[in-house]
Amino acid sequence: MKLKRIPRSLAAVLAIAVPSVWACAVEPVQDNLKYANYYFAYPYPEKQLPQLTDAPEGYEPFHMEHYGRHGSRWHIGEWVYRQPIDLLRPAERNGKLTPRGVELMKQLRKTEMQSRNRSGELTPLGAKQHRGIARRMTRNFPGIFADGSHVDARSTTVIRCILSMDNELQEIAAFNPDVDIVSDASEATMYYMNFQDSIAKEKASGPVGKKAIKKYRKQLPVEYDFVNLIINDPQFAKDSIDTKELWSALFRIATNAQSLDEPTPVWDLMTEQNLINQSTRNDADWYLKYGNTPLNDFSGPMRQRHLLRNIIESADTSIMRKLPSANLRFGHDVVLTPLAVLMDLDGLGRTTSDFNDLPEFWRLYDITPMAANIQMVFYRPTGRNYTADDVLVKVLLNEKETVLPAKAVSGPYYRWSDLRKVYLDRIGEKSDLPEPSEY
Repeated sequence: MKLKRIPRSLAAVLAIAVPSVWACAVEPVQDNLKYANYYFAYPYPEKQLPQLTDAPEGYEPFHMEHYGRHGSRWHIGEWVYRQPIDLLRPAERNGKLTPRGVELMKQLRKTEMQSRNRSGELTPLGAKQHRGIARRMTRNFPGIFADGSHVDARSTTVIRCILSMDNELQEIAAFNPDVDIVSDASEATMYYMNFQDSIAKEKASGPVGKKAIKKYRKQLPVEYDFVNLIINDPQFAKDSIDTKELWSALFRIATNAQSLDEPTPVWDLMTEQNLINQSTRNDADWYLKYGNTPLNDFSGPMRQRHLLRNIIESADTSIMRKLPSANLRFGHDVVLTPLAVLMDLDGLGRTTSDFNDLPEFWRLYDITPMAANIQMVFYRPTGRNYTADDVLVKVLLNEKETVLPAKAVSGPYYRWSDLRKVYLDRIGEKSDLPEPSEY
């Protein structure tokens, strides 16, 4: 997907007017788009797909447990598209906009018009992402989607998730019309599909975490020289423009622009260091909420204990069936991220209270881009009877094989009984959900 660039003539004017700022501007290429964190558009197939490891000899895939984030979407809240316009209106009224500022207002207004009544909705790119994921899923594991296989798909009740599910199921049905597919989106399953733990939220916003994140953010200042590109009077900008808020508003527009068909081209206003610092701040914010850290009393990953339990129970009831099957779930980044931590995929369960450690293992663009997904693929021996202890599993995070918190049998393949024990030890043998009362 290509983003629009500003005209060369305008670029030349800006380069003469403010060369120090212009010299630092970045191009909207994938290496910079990743600074969007959880707004990063799913990188495949633009990025080379990871190579998958062949199954151990004598084993075949036959079942999948899955949780996927919805695809690229519009921002949640139409105010996001209105805010930068409102912040720049004083400069516009007083003739204080540069030629780039005038052009920016036109671009912002166009996007704002397109966004109306689209709050949080799936974009065409979001649908395309899920179709591509399902297409590769069926190609990589055709035995799971063979004749007579059963696919049970669940979504949260949010429309972008339902449409993401629908796009994947259409692709599976196109691959094999003889797959038995059922789907649902109900409040009845939201306790594990989109569980929001109020106690964990309180712990993440406690005084210890707040103090630590505030101290860390001071190491990552954001410079506001960009305002000279769009406002021609520095004193007016200082007196009449909330430059800090304007930066945040434009950063939000920039990061999610890659999910739209006609993005607002604002990357010429961004410097790489500003992008890095803002992205690093966001990574730290999410680690405080969802990471396995004493700063939240280790409550972050446990937010998704009910979902992991559902995955375990669903797998247990499916892996002894003769026919292949898949249980697919479609939801949100605030669910998938702590689930990946709870499952300790590629060491995401690492514990630290020092945010400076995060660049080593915690990058939201790798964990939860738009259309992020976790695929647990189960394997059984071919041509003979088997028990649950014979079943192997590997886990893909965004279609990449991961290292799991158990002893591997071979490469990325683990014994399901070993991994199951690790996870049940982590979340407890019994659910802490209250028993339903009789009516």
